[in-house]
Amino acid sequence: MESGLAVQWVRDEPPMERSTHFKLIVGGIEVPFTASYDYGEDKIKKANPNIGAIELDRLSTALWEKNYRAVNIEANFDKQVFVEVWRDLVSQGHSSYRISTYYTEIRTPHAGEKNEWECQG
Repeated sequence: MESGLAVQWVRDEPPMERSTHFKLIVGGIEVPFTASYDYGEDKIKKANPNIGAIELDRLSTALWEKNYRAVNIEANFDKQVFVEVWRDLVSQGHSSYRISTYYTEIRTPHAGEKNEWECQG
């Protein structure tokens, strides 16, 4: 933890919820956050907006990826280091999946004004 930042897994919600609870530990302070995840469906739907459910399932199954996303964690931390440390954590035990982490910060009332960080596997 040379960056002074760590991420700790807390618990998973039931699979249909597709969310996991974590703690960001920075400067000795623990900040809980929840992340959602998908198996590539978001990327596929963005490229093919009219895709059917069966084809979406077939394509996402073939991707073998898992993407975690978190938004607006209330703490002061290096966001790029965070997505890298977080990816290292969630990659453990998922050797068959390509794991990626994404963090989005929306600090204005206009959702179009946002900053994003990612660490792709």
